[in-house]
Amino acid sequence: MIKVLADENIPPPIVEFLHQKGFDIKSLFQGGISGASDKDIMKLACQEQRVLLTFDKHFANVVLYPLSSHYGVIRIRIHPPLISTVTRSLEHFLQKFDLATIRATLIVLERDGFRVRRIS
Repeated sequence: MIKVLADENIPPPIVEFLHQKGFDIKSLFQGGISGASDKDIMKLACQEQRVLLTFDKHFANVVLYPLSSHYGVIRIRIHPPLISTVTRSLEHFLQKFDLATIRATLIVLERDGFRVRRIS
């Protein structure tokens, strides 16, 4: 099972949902690490080999965060970000995606699916 770092903008019910699914998930919000710079967040995710889960679109910028520079990013792009919609989309993603292949991958999670970007 992959390890996940939940950005501070990920609500506790989503963190709990993934925890109940068996993920080793660390939350910046709940862990008292909120307010860290984006650079420090990505550094922590890399050091701990965690996939970053975030709503922030700049983490999906492959110029700022090249795919080869991180363990993986799941950018949630769901508006409005209702807990039920996000958890349903995560559930679908978890059923369809082989998590063993997530290293150096950008996932953009949407209401009705997800997009995958890998190093070509």
